Amino acid sequence: MKVFITGATGLLGSFICKELINRGHTVRAMKRSSSQMTLLGATSAEIDWVEGDMNDLSLLEEALEGIEAVIHGAAIISFDKRYAEKMYQTNVLGTADLVNACLKKDLKNFIHISSVAALGRKEGQKYIDENDRWEGNAYDSIYARSKHQQELEVWRGAQEGLEVKIINPSVVLGPGLWGSSGSTSVFHYAHSEKAFYPAGNINVVDVRDVAEVAVKLLTSSVKNERFVLSADSMPFGEFFGKIAEAFGKKKPQKVVKPWMLKVVVPLEFIRSRITGSEAMVTKDTAKLSKTKYHFKNDKVKEVLNFEFRKVNESINWTVKELQNRHDI
Repeated sequence: MKVFITGATGLLGSFICKELINRGHTVRAMKRSSSQMTLLGATSAEIDWVEGDMNDLSLLEEALEGIEAVIHGAAIISFDKRYAEKMYQTNVLGTADLVNACLKKDLKNFIHISSVAALGRKEGQKYIDENDRWEGNAYDSIYARSKHQQELEVWRGAQEGLEVKIINPSVVLGPGLWGSSGSTSVFHYAHSEKAFYPAGNINVVDVRDVAEVAVKLLTSSVKNERFVLSADSMPFGEFFGKIAEAFGKKKPQKVVKPWMLKVVVPLEFIRSRITGSEAMVTKDTAKLSKTKYHFKNDKVKEVLNFEFRKVNESINWTVKELQNRHDI
């Protein structure tokens, strides 16, 4: 099958490309001129590249020529309100353009990589699955809102003829770029022997599992369905402790108190404005750090007869890969 993929140069996208090629599919992918190809390694030479922007509708239509399926993973992840408009342009309007291009080309097989952030949740709720629809509340970050709006464009495409499969991963564990933002930053945090950990829970899934599910859905008869992809959840303290242990580092010992967050958020706001860098702690992330949700994975396990890797396996594999790649 000839597959077009967006977000190919990121952690998850790079693993999806490798999974596609390993299974005999042909890959065409879009990238910006500034995109780093590090995570793809030698696989980048096996991809038919299209250079451009997600908001260029005519370019998207050209890129889809001869394509049989689309995996859409391109998105900006940020919790800093300064990036809200940029996220809207890429995450929402870029998705709308891709959906429109697919409809114009009569291309039906469309897999969308969303996030558990786009699912509905209520205060005090413990378990969340595919049936929890977006409601909009204080626990929804600007990133979550952009992913919800992105999904609306995909579902609109389903109403107009696309055969949609949406996957909603939790925090994706894997060997990304060391020192960068994104999910690999949790490994960098634990490696740095920080003293504090958040009070809430974290839900995680192995990048290899997400890639495998995405590629399996390509040839599945399932359509117009969503699937939560999350292996398990655990307290942040336990999670960071496992990573620190795998690195041979000191585990964090102190839980972040509510009053600390009230102090850190405004200080981080000021720091980010002075330096021009992205805020590492915001009101949104402060709220989320205290939640204890558990995202249920029963549906994908039943429909695809799929079993997720254990969290310990994912952590140990990621740490070894990061050590080998970055000499840490």
